[in-house]
Amino acid sequence: MKILIAEDDENSRVFLERALLSQGYDVVSAGNGIQALEKAIQASPDLIISDIMMPKMDGFELCRLVKLDERLRAIPFVFYTATFAEPQDKKLAMSLGASRFLIKPMEPDEFFKTIQKVIVNHQQSEQTEAERPVTGTAELDRMYAETLARKLEKKVSQLEDALGQLRANEERFRNTFEQAAVGIAHVALDGRFLRVNQKLADIVGYSREGLQEKTFQEITCPDDLDTDRAYVRQLLEHRLQTYSMEKRYIHKDEHLVWVNLTVSLVAATSPDPGYFIAVVEDITRRKQLEAQLFQAQKMEAIGQLAGGVAHDFNNILTGIIGFGTLMDMAMDKKDPQRQNLNHILAGAERAANLTKSLLAFSRKQVSNPLPVDLNEIITKIGKFIQPIIGEDIDLKITVSNDVLIVKADTGQIEQVLLNLATNARDAMTSGGLLTIETEPVLLDTDFMKAHGYGEAGEYARISVSDSGCGMDDTTLKRVFEPFFTTKGVGKGTGLGLSMVYGIIKQHNGFINVYSELGVGTKFTIYLPMTLSAIMEDASGEEELLEKRTATILVADDDPSVRELSEKVLGMVGITVITAEDGNDAVEKFLENKDTIDLVVLDIIMSKMNGKEVYEKAKEIRPDIKVVFISGYAADFMNNRGMLDEKLEFVEKPFNPRRLLKKIQEVLDKTN
Repeated sequence: MKILIAEDDENSRVFLERALLSQGYDVVSAGNGIQALEKAIQASPDLIISDIMMPKMDGFELCRLVKLDERLRAIPFVFYTATFAEPQDKKLAMSLGASRFLIKPMEPDEFFKTIQKVIVNHQQSEQTEAERPVTGTAELDRMYAETLARKLEKKVSQLEDALGQLRANEERFRNTFEQAAVGIAHVALDGRFLRVNQKLADIVGYSREGLQEKTFQEITCPDDLDTDRAYVRQLLEHRLQTYSMEKRYIHKDEHLVWVNLTVSLVAATSPDPGYFIAVVEDITRRKQLEAQLFQAQKMEAIGQLAGGVAHDFNNILTGIIGFGTLMDMAMDKKDPQRQNLNHILAGAERAANLTKSLLAFSRKQVSNPLPVDLNEIITKIGKFIQPIIGEDIDLKITVSNDVLIVKADTGQIEQVLLNLATNARDAMTSGGLLTIETEPVLLDTDFMKAHGYGEAGEYARISVSDSGCGMDDTTLKRVFEPFFTTKGVGKGTGLGLSMVYGIIKQHNGFINVYSELGVGTKFTIYLPMTLSAIMEDASGEEELLEKRTATILVADDDPSVRELSEKVLGMVGITVITAEDGNDAVEKFLENKDTIDLVVLDIIMSKMNGKEVYEKAKEIRPDIKVVFISGYAADFMNNRGMLDEKLEFVEKPFNPRRLLKKIQEVLDKTN
């Protein structure tokens, strides 16, 4: 039994061939109506199964020609279609003389049963009324034309729907491309920008037209280009489907912009050679915050180190100043060594001031603006500036003959001067001159209006000038911006001058800068002067305590401080019990609770701090008196709950006379 299949879809044709072969039929196939008609004449099949929608000649025309051909008319003809499935289509098919009109897809068993039934009916010559062609060619032509017109109308409607959907999709794509919060670009394989959205143009500072005249290589930071190219090669070699990287673009204004770049490849299709799709997210602000966090963490670590060093150094200085003072107290006023000893004590005092600066830097010395002599601050800091700027740079400090009293935090003003000196050093790579000058100025209303800041009055002016490379106008406009720096990676964070600006503003002052390329730079700072007098130095020589009987517990983890306290207090008849840590202090207080009149406690100690020791002691003796000592400032301790403001405190390094006076005051107080 031979069956002819007319089907233009190869997959459907092969499937049908195999299915019929599996049932024992011989199969002949054709890809369109013309081929099917030729093979029908040649092969004389027992059955024809035909699709309707086919190129060159459709199934309806094939069926009509078969039924008009005397040689083929008797062959049963079965339509098997998925496209023409309406009642009018079936009516036309049956009018053309078809035996069956089947709709795809059918269950295989049902399909084979139908085919077998058609073949059996033909063999028994039981042709039904529906199988005989409609008489009259005109009627068939009319039905055929109506069917094709209806199908064409439906197809046109489908095409219009598809076109509308395509336009809607195109509009959605356009909106996504244009309104995306990230930059998007189509990039040719050679790097040219084919299409860019406005966001990408904004990120790099070009117009869209201007950017499309560039390549990605031209606007990529040279340090990032090799990595970018390596990824592109992997895309082209199909070793990657997409890649992401952080890189820097060169903005039209020549500053760098950090971006997160994601790139994928659209494969070539004839005649399109393919292109890259790049998605660009501006992460400059994130990078700035990361740099700020890194700098803050670094500064915190340095601050911790500085604070620890300063605290330990204060203990050392306490011994130097203390034992030196004891020598001074025991030395004859005409002793020739007294002058040498005075130099030692003066050096120790200067070192003590240095530790205060370190503690302020590490934020363990709370900011405390006080009336200070600006000339004195600058004269002292000058000794620290010279080692920073190096021997190839001359330092010239000229202070006013007038006393310049300003209300300021000494540590912060020192930080301003050190930052400006460091910047000046970096601008004078081949040496030069750094000049620091002070003078009083009277700024009137006209001056303030011309410069747009401040209030008229008396100001102290600080001028910091260098003979370095200078700055151009673009740099000059941004010099106080946070994170702006002209230094290379790893050589600066761009925070120094912004901190200077912030400190001066906090002091109700203002700062401006003048610079020329190749000439140098001059920073001018104005700080309002105050009529308040400078606080008197309370470090004069106090008289020693008179001899008295008392027992004092001294707890400090530094042996030199314990030894000094023991000797100083012993000189006036006081019995001293020493403890080396918090636990030791509690134990010795328990052993001598009835005889101890006062406890002297270092606040920061191992095992148990001074405040905890005092709390334990009060549980045992509620009336016990206390003097706290520490290398940290009292306000730092107060702010962290380590010290009650009502309690007595002596800051290290201390002069023995000051410690004795404080102890006398506390012992003489009534509970």
